[in-house]
Amino acid sequence: AKDGEGDDDEVGGLVCWRRGRAGDVDASVFVSSVYVDERHRRRGVGRALMMEAEKFGREAFGVEAMTLSVNYWNASAITMYRNLGYEIEPRGSIVDVVCDPLRLVQHRMRKTLD
Repeated sequence: AKDGEGDDDEVGGLVCWRRGRAGDVDASVFVSSVYVDERHRRRGVGRALMMEAEKFGREAFGVEAMTLSVNYWNASAITMYRNLGYEIEPRGSIVDVVCDPLRLVQHRMRKTLD
C-alpha cells in the first residue's frame, strides 16, 4: 500500500495464499502476514488491506472463508480482526498443539465471507 500523498513510501503490505483447491468446501485464503509502518498505524491501513484481501479471495480464488494466525499478545491486531468479523477458533486437543506448537502462542482466527 502506498501513502496516497504522491510519495512512493510504502505504508504497509499483506501476504496471503489460497489453501485448498477452488471449489473445495474447506478452501480458504490464509493471511500469512500483515504489516503497517509504525508512522501509519491506527489510520485504517490494516483494515483496508484485509478488506482488499477478502475481495481478492472471493473474486480471484472463489473461496468462502479467510483464516489467519495472530500472536496472543497482539491485542490491537486481535481487536481489528474481531471488528472485521473474524472469530477465534478453539485451540484444539493436545495432539493439535503437539503437531502445531505455534498454537501455544497464537490464536487461529476465521471469517466466513459474504
